[in-house]
Amino acid sequence: MQHFIIDADLSVSSLQITDKNIAHQMKNVLRFKVGDEIIVLDGSGKKAKGQITELHKKGAVIELRDPEVLPAPKRRLRLYVGLSKKPSTFELIVQKATELGVTDIIPLAAERCQVKHLRKPERLELIIKEASEQCERAYLPKLHDVKVITDIQEGLTLVGDARDTDIELSEIEFKDREAVNVLIGPEGGFTDFEIQSLRNSGAKVFLLGENILRMETAAIAALSIIQFG
Repeated sequence: MQHFIIDADLSVSSLQITDKNIAHQMKNVLRFKVGDEIIVLDGSGKKAKGQITELHKKGAVIELRDPEVLPAPKRRLRLYVGLSKKPSTFELIVQKATELGVTDIIPLAAERCQVKHLRKPERLELIIKEASEQCERAYLPKLHDVKVITDIQEGLTLVGDARDTDIELSEIEFKDREAVNVLIGPEGGFTDFEIQSLRNSGAKVFLLGENILRMETAAIAALSIIQFG
């Protein structure tokens, strides 16, 4: 069944939807009709089955049943990623990181970043929501404000670099880790000073193969190894 993430109380028996975008998606994109069934999530772990009882261009009414609370992720997987000069690059990273199960997406203002602020955060939040619906995530990852490399939270910290390496990702046992931080630099990567500063704070540097990867490819590859390797 189609999944929808809606910021609402799912313990009620009847849910009134006034968001015209959701109504448009149901009625005109997915061609739903009264009587069709869906899954409703609130993005914070709550889930319920729903049946459409009213549907029009201004909204919908969903009858809810069988509410439940799904278990939270056992591990914090945080992606710290340099701000890209191309909004489309950062949007792709946000989309794929959401699909790959990260719990936090933290934009980094690194030295080689050509922009220092997050562009169109509302659009990024929408991308997170749509990606979460597509892969049926019960918990939305959190999009944070822009940070710098001294703001890294506690946990195993792994830094992608195209020149040097301390450790192979395939050698690490991630199963019992409570928190993993993955750092991917901007176009041009982290500077030598940033790499050394991160090492001094306990981070480990990893190398993804022999080829120089784009930042979006590096992020996707690293997260895939951690989640499925």
